[in-house]
Amino acid sequence: MAREIVYRFTGNTTVCKNEVNTAAFLTYVQGFLEDICADKYEPTLVADPDDHKPFSFSCVKLTQYENGGIIETSFSISKIIDSYYEKRSIREHINQRSNALCKLIKNNIDRCEKKLVLHRENLEKSKNRDKYKIYGDLITANIYQLSQGMKEFETENYYSENLENIKIPLKEEYTPSQNAQRYYKLYSKAKMTEMFSAKQIEEAQTELYYLESVLSSLEKIETPAELSEIKDELADGGYVPKVKSKLKKYQKKTEPMKFTSSDGFEILVGRNNKQNDELTIKMAYSTDIWLHTKNIPGSHTIIRTLGGKEVPDRTIVEAAQIAAFYSRAQNSSKVPVDYTAVKNVKKPNGAKPGMVIYDHYNTIYVEPKCE
Repeated sequence: MAREIVYRFTGNTTVCKNEVNTAAFLTYVQGFLEDICADKYEPTLVADPDDHKPFSFSCVKLTQYENGGIIETSFSISKIIDSYYEKRSIREHINQRSNALCKLIKNNIDRCEKKLVLHRENLEKSKNRDKYKIYGDLITANIYQLSQGMKEFETENYYSENLENIKIPLKEEYTPSQNAQRYYKLYSKAKMTEMFSAKQIEEAQTELYYLESVLSSLEKIETPAELSEIKDELADGGYVPKVKSKLKKYQKKTEPMKFTSSDGFEILVGRNNKQNDELTIKMAYSTDIWLHTKNIPGSHTIIRTLGGKEVPDRTIVEAAQIAAFYSRAQNSSKVPVDYTAVKNVKKPNGAKPGMVIYDHYNTIYVEPKCE
């Protein structure tokens, strides 16, 4: 409260005594205390804007945190205190359970990244496979000039535009035919490696994007129900064991987050990947506007257009800012956000939760913001 008095008087919480007018300050303090004696209270709770965990409360409004915290006020200090300890307890419980899932996801992200490095290296090595086929063809074309025991063979390379000579290494213990077959096998193996590595890279990139999206959802959960839904999603994907619980059928599904634009349009935001699918594929109308950060994991965002009503640019910007805020690019300054009509968004068969494809879109760059 002492810090609050100093902040209200100076606009700063780190002011030295010799920097203020003592008489004016004492007059201000007197007025502050008179308000309290007159029962002029405004009980306030302050929570961290990142994890929503309460970190301070008081019987007066804590204006010192207006730019760095979520402010909740009430007519009752008892209600504020109850809310403080209840929310801290819930937040600590969520953090405890979500930390284990975060660690699991990060381990799988590391696995995907190592997999990508390995297969990209293999893919790079396989790019030279054509030389093995050329070696095999040239040995076969000149097979009667070769004999077992030769270490190398030099001949004109008719695959080269300039018909330059080429030296081909040979295995001394192999016959000419065996040397040719050896190079054909190396060519086939490199070709198969290329196809396999390309497929593995595509799968790893898709899984990595998905895991990043789950991690983004985990970092923004506010209730045990949200945590439970993400755990169910991971269980369906085989990342954690499935747990049967009789209580699950009584557990109420969470709803998408709701916002209202300055122009009065409703904006809906998915809390996790399964809810993203539900929101985009089932809840949204074909004429609604769909938004998502470009090539960045994040929440699906929908602007309700009420049957195709024209959406002002200001609403699109505000929705894009919200979409950027609920993404992995939350802490960036300029984030690209794609937007299009819901009818242009499709979910491929077999795609992971939250994964869609879309076309006929526009891109806008915004600063992440959620208000």
